[in-house]
Amino acid sequence: MIGFILTLYTVLLVVLFFYSLHSFVLLYLYYKHRQRPERKFKRLVKHPNVTIQLPIYNEKYVVHRLLKSVTEIEYPKCRLEIQVLDDSDDETSEIAARLVSEYRKQNFDIHHIRRGSREGYKAGALQYGLSRAKGDFIAIFDADFVPSPNFLMELLPEFDSPIVAGVQSRWAHLNHDDSLLTRAQAIGLDNHFAMEQRLRFNAGFFINFNGTCGIWRREAIADAGGWHSDTLAEDLDLSYRVQLKGWKMKFRDDFSVLGELPASAESFKIQQNRWAKGTIQVARKLLGKVLRAKIGKVAKYEAFVHLTCHINFLALLGLALFSPVIVYFKVENIVANGYFIFASFFTIGALGYPVLYFLSQRELYPDYRRRIPFIAGVIAYSMGLSVSNSRALFEGWLNRKNVFRRTPKSGGESRGYRVDSKSLIPYIEILIGIYVFTALVYVIVNLQLILIPFLLFYSFGFLSLGFLSIKDKVVALEPQEVLCSRESS
Repeated sequence: MIGFILTLYTVLLVVLFFYSLHSFVLLYLYYKHRQRPERKFKRLVKHPNVTIQLPIYNEKYVVHRLLKSVTEIEYPKCRLEIQVLDDSDDETSEIAARLVSEYRKQNFDIHHIRRGSREGYKAGALQYGLSRAKGDFIAIFDADFVPSPNFLMELLPEFDSPIVAGVQSRWAHLNHDDSLLTRAQAIGLDNHFAMEQRLRFNAGFFINFNGTCGIWRREAIADAGGWHSDTLAEDLDLSYRVQLKGWKMKFRDDFSVLGELPASAESFKIQQNRWAKGTIQVARKLLGKVLRAKIGKVAKYEAFVHLTCHINFLALLGLALFSPVIVYFKVENIVANGYFIFASFFTIGALGYPVLYFLSQRELYPDYRRRIPFIAGVIAYSMGLSVSNSRALFEGWLNRKNVFRRTPKSGGESRGYRVDSKSLIPYIEILIGIYVFTALVYVIVNLQLILIPFLLFYSFGFLSLGFLSIKDKVVALEPQEVLCSRESS
């Protein structure tokens, strides 16, 4: 039994080490491309026809803000169409219909489009709207984002080559200072955009459209077969299919769009689960084609890591379950010290991503020093997500029926949401958190000081997400009269 446990633990270390090594690849690319070429101002010579698509589902708290920001985008009205792709089954539809009517009176070419079903979820709504769209270019905004007036004038000039399929902007954050959870999310997303997306783009690797805050060339979408609804990551799926067809994607790291971060642990987990499940579904669907494609070996490696990176969560969960046992083996001298010297080699991989998080903050913010302590939150919450995301990975790989769970949005104010109260995951997280915390106490008592940070991050991540999720489940909805007063304003 001891041999089996050691073998399994070693496999988990190797898996985590493989993916953590990718951070050092990114660090190499960062210093290789650190000297950024001076960006030349590109002027939009012609104003092509543009359709802005706004896929919404039960967004009563933020639909006002979304439509206000989109209608303030600076672009000739005669060349601009706005589609409100509304699959809602609550009062959002009434709010949206009224707003669309008001904007039509202001001579906006804006349409409230109802399909009558949620077939295909977001991908189905986008494809349905695309079949009716007038634009040659399609801009997409999710309900939790607030584009600036110069969005189109900044990004459309990037289509200066006929092989450019799409342009993605960076995400910024409306509410990153709200809590430790939102601060940690902001750093994680900053790393994705300022490091991963930018460095992949600079190196000529595949990048992805992030589902919002970007523009597509309509011809490229059609050439790749349109939007598919067989995964929950329709944006990643289309991005890879387009690039496998020979089109190019661009990323603008110097231009950002403000968005709302999930304010509660439950909404955060809903979002992360959907991304994990969708990404592994795309890997199942397209990874074979990518590995057979006529692209460089390093590009294939990068795509493999990109599409399978959520396997990290399985390894993290396994380490959480087995580490206390391994610690016991060490303290009680049940296993030779040689094994632990061997295992300590794999901790090198844990150093790369904290450095990337630091660099992303230094790249983006003058006050980056005050943000550095919250890097610990990114690490802890990533560990805490391992239970729910592992479940999502199994469901995605086994091709379980897709159910698109929207990320609740509050519009920047304190509100509650009705969520699935039958899930046992928060209670499992708390139990694992207590289990790991017990190991932490055991380690401290036995002066195994090097293991304290590792177990501390684990126990905090599990306990925090578990207790916060339970708290989220019992928060009442905002009183109806508050909503009515907001709608009438």
